[in-house]
Amino acid sequence: MFISKYFVIAVIVLGNIFGQNADTTKSSNGNREMYTSIDFSYSKDEGNTNYRSVYYGFDFSILGDVGPLKDTEFSINFYKTDDVFDGELFANDQYLTSKFDLWANQRLSPFLFFQASYDSLIGLNQRINFGLGAKAEIFGPLSLSYALLWESENYKEFDVTLYDSLNYEWYDYTDSVFVGLYDYDSTLIDPNDFDGDYYYYYYYGNWDVLWPSINADGDSILQFFRYDSTLADGYFYYTDSVRNESEDFYYYSDSTTESTGGEEQFYRHSIRPKFKVKLFDESLVFDYRLFYKPRVDDWEDYLLEHSLQISIATFYDALTLNFNYSDKYNARYDLEANDGIRIINPETGVLFKERDSSINIGFSFMF
Repeated sequence: MFISKYFVIAVIVLGNIFGQNADTTKSSNGNREMYTSIDFSYSKDEGNTNYRSVYYGFDFSILGDVGPLKDTEFSINFYKTDDVFDGELFANDQYLTSKFDLWANQRLSPFLFFQASYDSLIGLNQRINFGLGAKAEIFGPLSLSYALLWESENYKEFDVTLYDSLNYEWYDYTDSVFVGLYDYDSTLIDPNDFDGDYYYYYYYGNWDVLWPSINADGDSILQFFRYDSTLADGYFYYTDSVRNESEDFYYYSDSTTESTGGEEQFYRHSIRPKFKVKLFDESLVFDYRLFYKPRVDDWEDYLLEHSLQISIATFYDALTLNFNYSDKYNARYDLEANDGIRIINPETGVLFKERDSSINIGFSFMF
């Protein structure tokens, strides 16, 4: 509801800005071009698999001269995903982005930026960004932009448990020798049972011992005992070993509870290199962008996103095949970057993951 309100406001403002021109119904007007794209998909499975998926998408952009503003680009992008699998949320996010570029195709282009979004699966109730920045062309298809963003961020409020722990190292042992532990039983043996020389011998199964003894007259006699043994226990004596760091484990001792989430307001840097190239008379468009957004007051708390879009024109001019890939990283949920703080999703009982990636392939119809 909150983001939808911004969407309606943006459309009204757009109408007031561009309504000053005589003709706004055409896709182009003099040195201006207008593009609109609407996407919608719905799918539902019932039975052994219960799954429902709804997707809405809207893109609007104007490029060229707008009133007294020359070489300008204005865009509004909106999409919403609502997926349910076996009665539980599978995806629930929404984004509204608006951008105004002045001198969009010049070597230096200042711009205004606005974005409102939420994502239930990462505990984000709402994030709003306002920003002012500039884009500079490095060479050809490569450009670099920077913006300073004011941000209001609201995460779900819940408690997390912090643990004090000791790190135990894990070793993989290579060479070893088995050492057996035996229980022994003995029996007295008549010396007449032995012929020839007496001797001492040993092996695991049993062993015979020549044992001297003194009788009452002080004469030395020889007594023989046979010892039968049974393997009772044993252990391995390890010689060579190699540390396996991936198997190290922690022993947790003390724990404390800390509240997290809620609303915060702060500033972010936004650094974005972009590589965009159009080939084969613009029938193939390759657009890669990297967004790096650290907080101004804490550079270790940052957002990182890779975005790749490939568009291929079809035999019909208004129909385009699109390939979209994104990879998003949030340092908030990274155990190493966040001093080992384990933030658990209160709805699922499992840890939030620091990385999300997605691939979408589909068709767009433009008019």
